[in-house]
Amino acid sequence: MDEITYSDRYRERMPDAKYEAQCISHNFGYIAGKHRKLFMIYKIASPGPYLGKEIMKIYNMPISSRVSMGSNYYKDWLFVNGNHKPSRQDRLSPKKFHNKVLIIKTRTSKPKHNNGQEMPEGCWYSVVDYISEVVTGSIP
Repeated sequence: MDEITYSDRYRERMPDAKYEAQCISHNFGYIAGKHRKLFMIYKIASPGPYLGKEIMKIYNMPISSRVSMGSNYYKDWLFVNGNHKPSRQDRLSPKKFHNKVLIIKTRTSKPKHNNGQEMPEGCWYSVVDYISEVVTGSIP
């Protein structure tokens, strides 16, 4: 019988606080085969016990790839890019987040069972709640 191992990649649990971080990659995927998501992966750069740990921010993405001005992705893309509004022809590439040092705020995600009850604390994990500041790599 094969052994099953545990991987906590992207599921690190840390105190809800602000951390310096850098976006290192992104992936597109689907949840339940129909909900398109963008997974932005950040690496913690703040000195301390979480230095080098990876954490995600997940955005809902339309199937058409045409995000609205009210979407969280559009708001973060605009903020990270110096509040320069894109022209109609611009692509809102996730690569614009890469290699920028940001101050992020984390929060604890507490998944629930199908009946609405919270899962045990061992199932909780941290996610990026929002980006509060661009430290380096911003557009003047």
